[in-house]
Amino acid sequence: MMKYEIKIDKGPEAKGTIDLQRLGALAESFRKIAEGALQIRLRGVSFTKGKKKLSLYDALKVSISGIKGGSTILCLDTEQFGKTLEPYQTDIFRQEAQQALPGETPVSLFISTFKLALDGGKDQELLDKQLLKQLKQFKSVFLNDDEILTISNQGSIPELILKKEDFNKIKVLEEEIPDSEPIILNGIVDELKYSKLKVKIQTAEGIVDGFLSENLSSEKIAQYWGKEVTITGTAHFKPGGKSVIEINNIFEPGKGDSYFSRKPKTETVEQQLQRQIREKGGNRFSEIVGKWPGDEDFEDLLKMLTK
Repeated sequence: MMKYEIKIDKGPEAKGTIDLQRLGALAESFRKIAEGALQIRLRGVSFTKGKKKLSLYDALKVSISGIKGGSTILCLDTEQFGKTLEPYQTDIFRQEAQQALPGETPVSLFISTFKLALDGGKDQELLDKQLLKQLKQFKSVFLNDDEILTISNQGSIPELILKKEDFNKIKVLEEEIPDSEPIILNGIVDELKYSKLKVKIQTAEGIVDGFLSENLSSEKIAQYWGKEVTITGTAHFKPGGKSVIEINNIFEPGKGDSYFSRKPKTETVEQQLQRQIREKGGNRFSEIVGKWPGDEDFEDLLKMLTK
């Protein structure tokens, strides 16, 4: 059992106490950040739509074992993921990002995620827009501008010190990342590595990383290994312009699908408009790109591909 402390200094509450409503908000936000940080290591993105197949209830369990005085200090107990995660859950997307997971805990991931967002560490691909939104929302736990929140593990790891002003930097970083967007992509299923749920698609512009959504089975994509396919899904963006594709459907390419063989890119609105103007011409893709995303229904775009 790993032990941590959350220390609250300069708060409005009496030392050694915490308001029940505040405690509930802290616990809820804390769990969501830990879940997102774990999911991004398991699947490549922090939060996706739809029912989750993987149960992470036990893995994310953190208990309050006591409250100390002086300041308000919450004592936390939690287990390492090596004891709570099933073996198959650590072999889904990025093996290199999972090697340290058995020794991590929900609290250690909470700490490291905030540090990545605030310090600009080398592993910022372990952040995405939805996870940064959850970090930003943790600001609501603070009750005044002077409060200081410190999370530590009795000196065994560097402590995390948060102030309300820190969330300004997180807000800027989150706003720089584009929202997730629907995508149609044409290419060759190039690699099924570590697990059948991780996919690499070779497009005309290079390799695209992808993973299967919860409603798509590994058997469905296995039959296309080494073959040209068209996929539909969602592009999720990360700091620095990197992205990963959540694959919702895969099928044999139809006429004109090659026009959609391009990697998702991080662009400003102005850059998007300039690109659309350059691409306008006599092909079907130029007819679509000026309208999407817009009033066109995504299913209508799929029908246009097969005309």
